[in-house]
Amino acid sequence: MALGCGAALAAVEVPTLATTEPVAYGHRLGDVVERQLHLRLPPGARLETSSLPVPGTQGALELRSLQHQGAADAAEQTLRLRYQVMRSPEQPAVSELPTLTLRVTLPAGATRREAVLRAEAWPLVVGPLTPPQPPERAGLGPLQPDRPLPQQPIAPIRQQAQLGAALTLLAAAWLGWRHLGRPLWWRRQRPFARAWRALRQEASLDAQLRRLHRAIDEDAGRAVQAEDLDAWLAERPAYAPLATELRAVLDASACHFFAPAAGRDDAALATRLRTLLRQLAQAEAHA
Repeated sequence: MALGCGAALAAVEVPTLATTEPVAYGHRLGDVVERQLHLRLPPGARLETSSLPVPGTQGALELRSLQHQGAADAAEQTLRLRYQVMRSPEQPAVSELPTLTLRVTLPAGATRREAVLRAEAWPLVVGPLTPPQPPERAGLGPLQPDRPLPQQPIAPIRQQAQLGAALTLLAAAWLGWRHLGRPLWWRRQRPFARAWRALRQEASLDAQLRRLHRAIDEDAGRAVQAEDLDAWLAERPAYAPLATELRAVLDASACHFFAPAAGRDDAALATRLRTLLRQLAQAEAHA
């Protein structure tokens, strides 16, 4: 009876540790493997949690997580350790899951004693991502040239560019006409500018003098007589510096048409007329 009781007591007081290991072969960079530890404790025993491994990098492997199922004094406990391969060797190499040492506190009468449980290192064969010397064939070996970029249809782009160029030309033409062409055209169509251009085509002095009178009337918008000249000049201050010469030429024109005299100098009057019309056209352009 004593032997039976002693055997039963010994069986209860001895903690046990069993492991479930991952497959040892066929691992590469980035793979995650799981190691399970199954712990059985006698009544009153307790697992020292300070002896559990701490997640972190350990050589070529990194302990990513540790899951502890069961209380520290439970009769059955399970530890799940997840490791990740962090290195890729040039040749197949053996990395080891590290040895684990767990401390368990056991009751021993009025005192307690400590037992140590070990899970030995476990090998993992880690292979390279690519062969060290890949065969010389298309797709392997030296770096391959970049793939050609897909050809984008350029017809819509060309059409947009042509449309943009056409709109730009139209805008430039409108701006040129608005700020250059139209003002220049308008100056050339004003009364004194047209009279000055036409003066060179008139052979007779009579026709040339009539050009001057028609230009004054057209600029004023009405027939300008001798007595209306001051009022018209007041409306056209740009012509004020030419007022004296303008009156003299108009007086000579009146004498030419209505009081012709022998020995008059028509050539001198024609010269004064041309000079006056040119000056009036220049003043008109800046008015």
